[in-house]
Amino acid sequence: MEEKQKLDLSGEELVSLAGSLAICLAKKYSRDDLKTLRLFFQSIASNITIIEIQNINKY
Repeated sequence: MEEKQKLDLSGEELVSLAGSLAICLAKKYSRDDLKTLRLFFQSIASNITIIEIQNINKY
């Protein structure tokens, strides 16, 4: 089985990265564009959750 790469960031680093990205996006895009981006990122998060649950059920 192929070994997966590990995300090598602490919780604090992830929070900082997410906040910085949100600020950058908010400065660049309109309110309507931000709504679209929010739905897009929520969709990604939902898909990751489905993949995680399927992997848990495999083992």
